[in-house]
Amino acid sequence: MRRTITKSDKNLKILNKLITSGFYNGYVGVDKFELTPNRFTNNHRLIGVLNDSENYDLKFDLKFPMNVAAKLLLGFGILTSIIMLIIGNWLFPIFFFIIPFLIFYIAFKVNEKKEIGLFTDKLLEFHKTEFD
Repeated sequence: MRRTITKSDKNLKILNKLITSGFYNGYVGVDKFELTPNRFTNNHRLIGVLNDSENYDLKFDLKFPMNVAAKLLLGFGILTSIIMLIIGNWLFPIFFFIIPFLIFYIAFKVNEKKEIGLFTDKLLEFHKTEFD
């Protein structure tokens, strides 16, 4: 299920308020916003891209050095695994590529769900304070 936020002036003000309150760093534009959490392990970011139905699609991604490193390691692991399978070493790809990749993927998905949940909770909290 894709999480979306409707594009409205109120939501844009709340997104800016999240930045000025110190919960997130980043920018809010007309067709895109990018927020990084203002906590210790902030090697990921939330990206909202405007779609055709005038809603922001929320995406979760790694920041610059981590996303390049993850892609390089993934490519190197696939290449090494193919070479080891051709040579006939079946245990190397299992222990040094498949298991670490699954651990990283599961941790990434859990972190994605947690961070999007925290973001939507903060967004709803600011919505409630606007009505009070």
